Amino acid sequence: MIKFFRNIRKSLLNEGKTGKYLKYALGEIILVVIGILIALQINNWNENRKLENSKVNLMLSIKKELLINLETLEDYDNGLNQSNSKFNKVLSFSAGNTSLPTDSLRQFLSQMVYSITLSFLTTVQEEAISSGKFELLSDSLRQRLSLLKDYANSRNSIADQIQKNYYYNSTDELAAIMAKLSIEPPVPERIRAHPLIPMHPEFELDDAALVTLIKEPETYLALKSLYKNFRDEEIWVKYGLLSLTRQSLDLIDKELNEL
Repeated sequence: MIKFFRNIRKSLLNEGKTGKYLKYALGEIILVVIGILIALQINNWNENRKLENSKVNLMLSIKKELLINLETLEDYDNGLNQSNSKFNKVLSFSAGNTSLPTDSLRQFLSQMVYSITLSFLTTVQEEAISSGKFELLSDSLRQRLSLLKDYANSRNSIADQIQKNYYYNSTDELAAIMAKLSIEPPVPERIRAHPLIPMHPEFELDDAALVTLIKEPETYLALKSLYKNFRDEEIWVKYGLLSLTRQSLDLIDKELNEL
């Protein structure tokens, strides 16, 4: 093809047709420029398509991670709600607002502290942020995911407070009360590595002594302080993490459908 055009230029020059030669040369330059522009456009289109594919793949990966977290959060929220409901009934009994059979009271005491630790996946989002791919997402989706991350970090502060109050900051008096009331998070049998710890004889209470201890003001205050932490945890999970996770999933589906 190049040899063909070269022959045309030589023929025009040899025939002394300078004007036609210049017009032809100009036309050839225009064709070359147009070819370059088309090539650049195709290259840009290919790059945009690669970025779009990367964006879609990232959104699908984040969606998969969020769906796993959603199931984890729903199970955790359901278990925490059941435990807090029993905790609430024990506090109402302690305050004298309700009555409970002693066997139900003992059951609620042994099940009112939720022992499951909440953990959820953030690997995909963290890797996207560190690699710069997070910027591929729309502004609205980035904002929603960032807000979810902030809520998760804030929730960790609540969880840390529960750990401190329940495991680390208990006074000897509070520890004795909790032991006598048999307030011990149950270890699921499927993960139990050792036999259950038996109750020390000194802490075993008959029904009358148990009711008396629960109705003492000091017991009520100790239980109420612990209950408030678990209640705040439930609120944070239900109306923060769960709600934002669902909103993020809805937004991802909406944007994927618009592509």
